[in-house]
Amino acid sequence: MNINLAVRHSLASLGLLLCGSQSSLAMNFNIPSSASIESAQMGGASMAFAQSSMIASDNPAGMANLGNRVDGGLQMFFGSFHSSFGNENNRDDFKVKVPILSGGFNHVVDERLSLGMSIYSIGSGSDYSHEAVPGMGNPDVKTKIAYLNFAPTLSYKVTPDLAVGASVLIGIQQLQARGLVAPTADGSLALSPSHGISTTLGYGWRVGALWNVNPWLSVGGSYSPKMRFGDAKGYKDDLLAIAGGHLDLPEQYGVGLALHPTEDLTLAVDYLRINWGDVGFLNNPEGAGLNNQNIYRAGLSWDANKTFTLRAGFKTASEAVDAEHTAANYYSPGILNDSISAGFTYHLPEQTDISVGYEYHLPDTLHGKGTSSGSNIKAHYSQVLLGIGKKF
Repeated sequence: MNINLAVRHSLASLGLLLCGSQSSLAMNFNIPSSASIESAQMGGASMAFAQSSMIASDNPAGMANLGNRVDGGLQMFFGSFHSSFGNENNRDDFKVKVPILSGGFNHVVDERLSLGMSIYSIGSGSDYSHEAVPGMGNPDVKTKIAYLNFAPTLSYKVTPDLAVGASVLIGIQQLQARGLVAPTADGSLALSPSHGISTTLGYGWRVGALWNVNPWLSVGGSYSPKMRFGDAKGYKDDLLAIAGGHLDLPEQYGVGLALHPTEDLTLAVDYLRINWGDVGFLNNPEGAGLNNQNIYRAGLSWDANKTFTLRAGFKTASEAVDAEHTAANYYSPGILNDSISAGFTYHLPEQTDISVGYEYHLPDTLHGKGTSSGSNIKAHYSQVLLGIGKKF
């Protein structure tokens, strides 16, 4: 593989360091399976089964069934990567550890109306102890892209069994790129300008519905268009110029079912679509070349007794990153698409819940093809899930 082409691709990869999450580098390419700790224990299944006030990150209508409560969550992301860039001998092994925070509250105004807010973060970054191309004397590579989203939410029960909800999405984005290199017109390599940390604001909306068809079946769904962010100061003139100077979050929509065969047992399944390919910069075939994703989430929740609720689930998704674009996504290797998860909630007196869980992403290696030949990504990652909730 031509090293100049490889470096150009690696520069393009900066825009993919979203998450987490952080990512994080995570889960649905880089969005955690769910901001809700309880739902994450179930593979993310939540469209028709709301369990915490972080639910507006999936389906704002779920707030209608929660009552008065406040929640907080931490997903600790651990990643290990053993990859090669440009050729099989140019290897780079590294590990990352990223906290992904979430929270929310909900207040019942009357028997029909509830007001609340979900708060969730996604994003990631890299902080290497070496320069991108050895021997050039450039600064060590340091990148960051992080989003903190606030979702003020109104939910309304049209009937006792049918709820609708709407959220205004307000986001804060931070972008940083230092030590990246790119080819010049004559083919030589030059240091890409760094503009420090750029902070921008974004806006969007999400709507949803949740219908308890009968005591054993619930149906839910939601939709949110592309979330638009402002131009990133400095980076809009070089790194993000191809996308008009800004980096947005993609359109997504989904539907879900929840079966309640007994009062103590729930089985939930979701389908989610994330349109990465419609976001400028991320869809550039000469750079990131991200594909749209189809995501399937399934899980179960069992109230074993008055003290413990046990949960388990899995998630599988189509590939956002393909073998033709491993070089472009080398520094944001969100290639793992399948995960399993489990956990429990311990119900303390005075309506306080403590939740603990674990999500394991099945490891994989993506071997580069075409212009990405020699750039292979091998990834392992997992998350420890911790949450606390209080009902009033």
